[in-house]
This record gives sequence, structure tokens and C-alpha cells, in this order.
Amino acid sequence: GDATSRADGSTMLSAMLDGSTDGEQALLLRKMAKRDTVTKLKALGELREALSAHGASWAAELMPHWVPHFVRLSGDGSWQVRESACAALGQLASLLGRQLAPHLRPLMAAWLCAKHDPHGGTAAAAAAAFGVAFPNPRKYADALLFCRDELARGLAERALSAPP
Repeated sequence: GDATSRADGSTMLSAMLDGSTDGEQALLLRKMAKRDTVTKLKALGELREALSAHGASWAAELMPHWVPHFVRLSGDGSWQVRESACAALGQLASLLGRQLAPHLRPLMAAWLCAKHDPHGGTAAAAAAAFGVAFPNPRKYADALLFCRDELARGLAERALSAPP
């Protein structure tokens, strides 16, 4: 694979070795790091099933490892992958509630971009996830303020890169 795949793999391997992720999580994350769309979509579907089966504590353990994958998947060339990643994020937000807060800064720019994705289904999935995470305008405004520096940096990077 490319350097990104190697980096994701080595990060995941170190996570497995230090015990910070279980084997099922590691396998799903590894599948999401693959290049082909079918494998990523299958892994995202399996992630949603696993979240339903395992619940909030499993989701909380996964979240630090999921964030960089979501950032990458939200900019994928396939709208199906982008939409599925946003749907999974919505499920995570529903399970985690306030436990999502420590992960907002690295997520927010990619999440906002997904909310304005050219594909309507992706934008709707990202907006639905936002609605779960920020049920009222005040919480939404507070989250944007909390993430303002990362948003400025992340949105500038996105503006200078090629669209998905």
C-alpha cells in the first residue's frame, strides 16, 4: 500500500500491542484503511453492526482509533463510503453522547465538510449525526467555538485540496 496505509497499519498494530483496542476493532479499522471501496463499505457496515451489538463502552474504546479513519473516509472518492462513514459517526454520537466531546476537535472540520458534501445522502447523514450530537443551536454554537482553531486549520487545508 501507500504511505497512508502503512501509517494506519502501524498505528493500528501499536494499538493492538498496547491493548488499547480489541481484535474486532483492529480488524475493522484495518479493513477501513484498504484502498478498495467494496472493502471499506463492508467494514463500515460491519462497524455499524458491531456498535449495535457491543454498545457504548465498546464505542468509547474505539473512538480514539476511529477519528483519523473518519477524517480520511469523509474525503473518500466514493460517495457511498462518505455517506456510510457519516452514518457510522451518527451511531457513535448516539451511543457516546457527551463522551464524544474529547474527539470533537480532530473531527469537526471533516464533519462540517461532510455536512456540505455535494452528494445529498452524505450531507444528510452528516447533518443527522450533527443533530444527534448537538440537539440544540446553543450546543452547536458552543461546539464550533470549542473547535475554532482546528476548524480554521482544517477548513483551510480542505479548501486547498482537490474535492472528493
